[in-house]
Amino acid sequence: MAAKSRKLFGTMLALCALAAVLAATQAARPASAATCPPPPTPLQPFTPWADNGQYVLTTGGSFEPGTPAWTLTGGAKVVNDNAPNRLDPPSHASALFMPSGSSATSACVTAPKIIGIVRFFAKNTGAPDAGLKVEILVKGKTYQAGTITGNSAWAPTKILPSSAPAYKGAVTYQVRLAVVGTDGAFTVDDTYFDPYKSG
Repeated sequence: MAAKSRKLFGTMLALCALAAVLAATQAARPASAATCPPPPTPLQPFTPWADNGQYVLTTGGSFEPGTPAWTLTGGAKVVNDNAPNRLDPPSHASALFMPSGSSATSACVTAPKIIGIVRFFAKNTGAPDAGLKVEILVKGKTYQAGTITGNSAWAPTKILPSSAPAYKGAVTYQVRLAVVGTDGAFTVDDTYFDPYKSG
């Protein structure tokens, strides 16, 4: 009986290990354009800050209930807060809180043309010298879009152009944020990107 138990236990361990490998393989695959929604209607959320550029909201980028969830690590979580975005409905009351060492990756969107410009609302609620690193993921590749520091009050970030080439066609797009530096903490809301070639 003991030998059978050991054999069964060994089989279970092998199956668990195989499941873990399969899950890791699945998670490592880049998003497919066929499974990512198209971008919403372009908006001009930053006009009050002298930016008349057209942007679209990243999938789940408002962090409101019922929107696609981002992949969160290191204690990042949705909290009760909201950026001063004049385009937000009165019912919006959520934002993303990111403590030191945390990261957040958006759900994917399919865009017709990518130049990798990102802009969102943020406030620094941690150490003043901490930063929030911004990256974009396009067709499984990672491109840097800079690091912000931010103020203690809500404000739009600077315009963040990434190092991505000007992809054309139906390409997948995601935003990844990561807090860098000790004692850093940021609250983020309404994450937009510009999928079109700007003049």
